[in-house]
Amino acid sequence: MKKIFNLALIAFAAGSISLSSCTDLEETLYSDLNESNIDLSNETDLSLLLGAATAQYRYLVEDWFGMFHLLEESSDQYMVPSRVGVGWGDAYIGLHKHRWAIDAGQIQNPWDLAYRGIGYANKVIDAINPDNPSTKGSLAHARFFRAMFYYHLFDMFRNVPLQTTQEVEPGYLPQQVSPQEMFDFLVQEFTYAKENFGDEFVYGYGNKHAASMALAKLYLNKNVYLGTSDNDGYEACLAEVESIISSGKYSLAATYKDNFKEDLSSNPEVIFVIPGDRTHTSQFGLQSYCFPQSGIEAYGSTAPGYNGSCAIPQWIRTYDEADGRLADTWAGGPQYHATKQGDIYIPNSDKDNPIYFEADDWSGTGILTYNLNVHSIDNPGAYQQEGYRLHKYEIVGGTDDGTTSDDFPVFRYADVLMMKAECLLRLGRDKETAAQLVTQVRQRSFGANVAKATRTVADLEGGSVYAYGHEEYTVAQDSPAGYTDWSNPIMTHEGGADIELGGLLDDLGWEFCCELHRRQDLLRFKMSDGRSVWNGKSWFCKDATTDTTYDIYCIPESAMKANISMKQNPGY
Repeated sequence: MKKIFNLALIAFAAGSISLSSCTDLEETLYSDLNESNIDLSNETDLSLLLGAATAQYRYLVEDWFGMFHLLEESSDQYMVPSRVGVGWGDAYIGLHKHRWAIDAGQIQNPWDLAYRGIGYANKVIDAINPDNPSTKGSLAHARFFRAMFYYHLFDMFRNVPLQTTQEVEPGYLPQQVSPQEMFDFLVQEFTYAKENFGDEFVYGYGNKHAASMALAKLYLNKNVYLGTSDNDGYEACLAEVESIISSGKYSLAATYKDNFKEDLSSNPEVIFVIPGDRTHTSQFGLQSYCFPQSGIEAYGSTAPGYNGSCAIPQWIRTYDEADGRLADTWAGGPQYHATKQGDIYIPNSDKDNPIYFEADDWSGTGILTYNLNVHSIDNPGAYQQEGYRLHKYEIVGGTDDGTTSDDFPVFRYADVLMMKAECLLRLGRDKETAAQLVTQVRQRSFGANVAKATRTVADLEGGSVYAYGHEEYTVAQDSPAGYTDWSNPIMTHEGGADIELGGLLDDLGWEFCCELHRRQDLLRFKMSDGRSVWNGKSWFCKDATTDTTYDIYCIPESAMKANISMKQNPGY
């Protein structure tokens, strides 16, 4: 088990943060921090506020109805269908079809969590003297986390209120700023953090390279954020990733799966990570979304499983059969009990001990088997064994933790290499270097198969292999034969040949599947008619459109009611 990293309790010492990664104190209840029990002149109390901000960042990413689910469930890789015989899933259909409502919980929760974290960070920033050199590291951490909250809000909602202090008059309402103003603010804040951070890797906190990664992400997506079409963002992104590469601080992990273990504290690829542990920070309950209860037994765990989310079948078909990332990311086919070797559980390995699934005839019985094909998102939905299941993040055997205590890699070195490759291709220079970088990232997932691992410039600049198009099979909701009835397909055939740099888009998808990348990528990559892949392509039950309303999410209804100065995003 990893060292416990309690984000709630970080001691201020001599005016700066002591970033010890091993403590066993009771977690502070952040909801109880308020003016009556926090002394802003007390360094220890200030540390609680910064701990609260970092904890809110974990909640923002990992919470049920958190940012992971909002971003991934509206992509072309992952979904939560309505499950026939289970009954849950209705709340997620709008995300898949890009028809979400202004009162959707998946939109409300990230907004609330981000602004709560911003409030905690502002309190710390208000209390620190910016001219005191002994506190520059503390101030950099507070400004870095505040900027990360705003970065995600900007990415998701674009037109958001900016508040940089909690010292405001009664009745104050923060005002929305333009995308350009927010972009400039984020560049300013991440640059400040980069210049005042060291380059030491501190588990769960930022350093100068994490700030460079945040800047690189901003610059890479600049044209999407600001509606521009120039190369300035790609040049700036390239400069940031080059600085990380030249530092020599990071390298690719030995295996792809190493990046998604419960404990990433010694991983050489991770640049910025959200820590989890079994005592204080159990949050990331992906296994509950993905698996039926019996399916958890394949991992030697007793964590809860509610049989929800799964892969979009068209996405699974894009993988090369030699690509180890398919099996490392998705569970498919018959399921067997885990075997135990010492303290380690080997998932799905006891071939003499299959897991049996007991359900009504509509969902199939016998050996639990995850079928690749799925009927639909809602008409009738997915039967209980349909769809490959996400097991990319380690499901801890021998416990009831499942994925809840896993660390989450926000930035990793593979992304540095892939961003450099993309910038070079978009700038039209050193294209062979770009192909070599993509090949370098791929090699660990193809073993000795050098030919399959190798990508050429033509591969990357060619179309996508994704068979885009509407793909569902409808049956009557009350049909006992529905599980085996594939007689009523609703299909369109669009393909991916018209996607510019479609081969690179595929490689980004295989490497960073379900790591909060895909929505950004689908918006950034264009088709030959100028539409983004996000809008211009159909997948599963989501249809292509020319409507750009859903490029950004709606501002939550409750936020609009609480701040009457705000304007809703266009089209909602």
